[in-house]
Amino acid sequence: MWDLDSVQVPVLADMNWTDKNGQTKPRKVMLWANRNGFYYALDRASGQFLRGKAFTDVTWATGLDEGGRPMRINAAEPTVEGVHIYKNGTNWFSPSYSPRTGLFYIPVWEDIKVTYTKKEDTFEQGKFFAGGSFRASVAIRPGATRQEGEQGYALIRAIDPQTGDKKWEFKMNDVTNSGILTTASDLLFTGSREGFFEALDARSGKLLWKANSGGEISMGPMTYEVNGKQYVAFAAGSSLFVYGLK
Repeated sequence: MWDLDSVQVPVLADMNWTDKNGQTKPRKVMLWANRNGFYYALDRASGQFLRGKAFTDVTWATGLDEGGRPMRINAAEPTVEGVHIYKNGTNWFSPSYSPRTGLFYIPVWEDIKVTYTKKEDTFEQGKFFAGGSFRASVAIRPGATRQEGEQGYALIRAIDPQTGDKKWEFKMNDVTNSGILTTASDLLFTGSREGFFEALDARSGKLLWKANSGGEISMGPMTYEVNGKQYVAFAAGSSLFVYGLK
């Protein structure tokens, strides 16, 4: 109903997990920030739901039940006049977990309002059939140019995967389609739709360095080593950029 296809990237991690009874033991977990606005932690060996919490504004559900299922707000349904829903917390761009900091980092779309309108529709073979339409408060497709007056922006939000609580956040001027890379030197790399490639302190969220690439960054950065020197690479527009780390 709300176009909440779950194509977001799950992250696998091994950590000491403290359950609701206060017992701590090693677990192989899957951390997942979903487009529906909720963060999930699952035991990836058994599928057990461990933790779940909204990481952005959610107005279509009140939360998650004990089994991890959303508790929907029944009044939140598309109407002929149109109903406003806050969701689109994140999408296909990859989050990251750092075993050094113990934090889970999510590229978040914040303050994005989507208006869903219901209409009578007749099915015709080969034609688009949805029974309604939706319009977001900011252009959401890759390559779109932000228009004056559009609402919404991006955050890099660091949360504690054990609780879902926010630890810090870094605000951008526009939404982002860039993933996140964290390194063993406690650096976090990401990009923006404006074309900035940025390095943050993974522990505090402080901006350490940025460069203007001249094109939208719609991918996750990667890192590699050659002859003992570390590099970080990313694509922006139709170009590939590589920087060496000192």
